[in-house]
Amino acid sequence: MRKLLMIGTLLSLLCAPCEAQQKMRDVFLQMPDSLLPYLTENNRLDFLDFMDSKMKAAVQNSLGGKSEMLSLSDDSLSLQVSPSLHVVMRLFPVIEAVDSCQQVVCMISTYGTDAPESKVELYSVLWNPIDVSAHLSLPREPYTATFMKEPSAGLSLRQANHLDVIAYEEQKKELPWLKYIEWKP
Repeated sequence: MRKLLMIGTLLSLLCAPCEAQQKMRDVFLQMPDSLLPYLTENNRLDFLDFMDSKMKAAVQNSLGGKSEMLSLSDDSLSLQVSPSLHVVMRLFPVIEAVDSCQQVVCMISTYGTDAPESKVELYSVLWNPIDVSAHLSLPREPYTATFMKEPSAGLSLRQANHLDVIAYEEQKKELPWLKYIEWKP
């Protein structure tokens, strides 16, 4: 009888909906290595330990370079994964539960230094991919993205610079666009 009660309790805990708001540190620890192959689970644990100790959160990544966690809060984090890859993540609220939770992870990966370009992706807090177009209207042209200061407001996008010098000189004559995208929960 006790075994049945214990098994029932364990199953109910595993199947229980995500009632409490998730914290970014917990979501980050659960992130699969395949999403940021530079960083192992141990690297992620080290980042959190260093941040908790108020130390510089820098680790040697799996490619032999340095990666650094620049900031961590309950709903966001910022990583300099390599000199040419910057990643920021933020938890956004959703009206309709995704994987039994009322939050999703928005991840912006910005590649390059001279002519940076961003990629925006959405995941459940269990790291299942979500269709970005259901929540954000991203442009077709290359862009760089940043989160707006208000936690649930959205993103600001700027037209990406081109590597081609001639095209860049032509682009300077035009005003680059700036867009603000509201988060659609």
